[in-house]
Amino acid sequence: MKSTPSAENKRAPEPKTAAQFVARAQQGMRGEKGWTFALSGSESVAMRGQAPSSATYAATVHRTTAPEALQQTGTITTSKGERKPELVYVVGGTGYVKEGADAWKKGPLTDTGIADDVEDPLAELHDFAAYAKSAKVSRTGAGDGRVRLQVTASGWQLSAARTRPALKRAVREAEPTLAQLRRAGVTATDGQITLRSFTETWELDAAHGYRVAAHRHAFTFLVPFQGGDITMSQEVRADNRGVFAGSVELPDGAQ
Repeated sequence: MKSTPSAENKRAPEPKTAAQFVARAQQGMRGEKGWTFALSGSESVAMRGQAPSSATYAATVHRTTAPEALQQTGTITTSKGERKPELVYVVGGTGYVKEGADAWKKGPLTDTGIADDVEDPLAELHDFAAYAKSAKVSRTGAGDGRVRLQVTASGWQLSAARTRPALKRAVREAEPTLAQLRRAGVTATDGQITLRSFTETWELDAAHGYRVAAHRHAFTFLVPFQGGDITMSQEVRADNRGVFAGSVELPDGAQ
């Protein structure tokens, strides 16, 4: 009789290193046709003495594993109370993004304008495997049997952060805001911009093959300006809501 992934996980020895936990998590996530994640996020740009410019994001993600595809349906809410719906699809390695009444954008995932809108926990788990050896392994302490893998960093100049695999996403996500600041007259160089804090946390469900239970990614950069600092912060959290048995298909007009 063919063994199921969950049965194989039960027989396999207990993981010890972060890399072993990640490998087990990847195996566990491949064991189902698809997954549903609840996303929540926030970002802000603040300068001392001024009200911050901020936005929040909430979405539902359906991510299939065979074939690999993603559907992300969410809403962006600004600090002024303005709300804009967003649709994101990834099919055949190509991303499709539609915000509000705007036309669809289409491009490869190597296009940062597309990649910044895609929240794919399984792709991020794959990327995490490249630097998981720097993660601290612990139990959550909540009595739920979860294992926590966490990477933290601080003090890096932006110029140096660009070369660190763990900080690749943080740098990419910060670039559009930095471009806006520079157009507005901010002249700080990459060597002057500092990573104040970075945290990436994975929670794995030990009772179910160490599949991903939650993922959190947060960072703050300090940008010198007029004797002070502009603070750029972002946080995104994805919580696993269970198996997705459906399929992902592009809507009319996306192509």
